[in-house]
Amino acid sequence: MLRIDVALSDAGGMVNEDAVGHFGDAAWVIDGATGVGSALLDAPSDAAWLAQTANRLIAEALADDPERSTIEMLRDVMTRCAAALADAQVRAADGAHELPSAAFAMVRLRGDVAEITALADCRVAAVDETGDARLFGTYALDAVESRTLAAVKAIREEEPDIDAEALKRRLLPGLSANRHLKNRDGGYWVLGAEPAAADHVWQASVPLRPGQRFAIASDGFLRLVELFGTATPADLLTIATPEEGAAWLAQLRDLERQPDSLRRHNRVKRHDDASLITCSWDPIC
Repeated sequence: MLRIDVALSDAGGMVNEDAVGHFGDAAWVIDGATGVGSALLDAPSDAAWLAQTANRLIAEALADDPERSTIEMLRDVMTRCAAALADAQVRAADGAHELPSAAFAMVRLRGDVAEITALADCRVAAVDETGDARLFGTYALDAVESRTLAAVKAIREEEPDIDAEALKRRLLPGLSANRHLKNRDGGYWVLGAEPAAADHVWQASVPLRPGQRFAIASDGFLRLVELFGTATPADLLTIATPEEGAAWLAQLRDLERQPDSLRRHNRVKRHDDASLITCSWDPIC
């Protein structure tokens, strides 16, 4: 069995749009994408609703058929998410770009390998076949979001004291254009209400060895590695207790709060939801 050592999810704002889950030999993180238009649902946020709904459905799907392939499982989960959304929404979407979506990453033990699956910008830290710790996942969304980050930098240079709401209004046309690229060739693929995305997941397998560790994280927690540069993938793999996870989270929030943080480390949100699962495999378990 996969042993779960740490499972944490911390809201960056009023609503946590992340979710973490595990069942049997699988563990995962879901990061709902904050909406850029009016809500479809009577919920704290469409993204939070999707993250929690998909989290529950993934656990149910694994319980119903532990041997089913991950792609088939995700296709079924997204089909069920689409049906649940149709039942719950209070207005019709103006297009697929308005449907709630999420990044996703999973580690699943399959025979003598650990299968890593990812959509968008959740990633998995693991040791590769050369013995080096690195992040596994897809970077297609990063290429799309680079345009947003360039716009953020230009706006803040022009107006250093701009507040979060005004910044979002300035960015909205570009953010909306990015959402039109989701679940399209040449764009990026996400977890959500479009089952065809299951055929476009990023996957890799690493051989299992006793004591092997994995760290699955949302992009908010990965700021420690990818934005602030104060942690490495190897550091994530050392997080073995809730107290250690909380210490890294506290460091993340301290870095985000620093007065010059937005100038020195370019991003849209000062704080983001941050989620992490660390786990390990021992053949004796």
